[in-house]
Amino acid sequence: MLKYQKTFHENTTRGGGGVTNFDFLNDIPQFAAFADVAVAAEKILMIDPEASVMNCRRAMEFAVKWMYSVDDMLVMPYQDKLVSLLNTEEFKGIVDADILRRMDFIRRVANQVAHTGRKLTLDQAKLCLENL
Repeated sequence: MLKYQKTFHENTTRGGGGVTNFDFLNDIPQFAAFADVAVAAEKILMIDPEASVMNCRRAMEFAVKWMYSVDDMLVMPYQDKLVSLLNTEEFKGIVDADILRRMDFIRRVANQVAHTGRKLTLDQAKLCLENL
């Protein structure tokens, strides 16, 4: 997804103020569907790591659905659940295996947060954000 610069740590340890690593997405109209959610994920990291992870997942899902809407090679599966979208042969054919692993990591961590109520460490939440 996005390779973080050194500013990632600086931006996220200040409590959410200032420029984020995802602000550039707001300058690209096609990315409007997921830009704000990605920015929010980074801004709330230090305040609410679980909400940050959920926003990482939401941003990723919106981005994946955007891909399906603009790429004629991608056919929306019968069930439009994120796991289904990530696992079509067509999607796997255009997305690098390393990126797919990162996306699956975000999906799995967010599912743990949403369904188990288990507390997340700040480092786990940062890793989700870095993988976004």
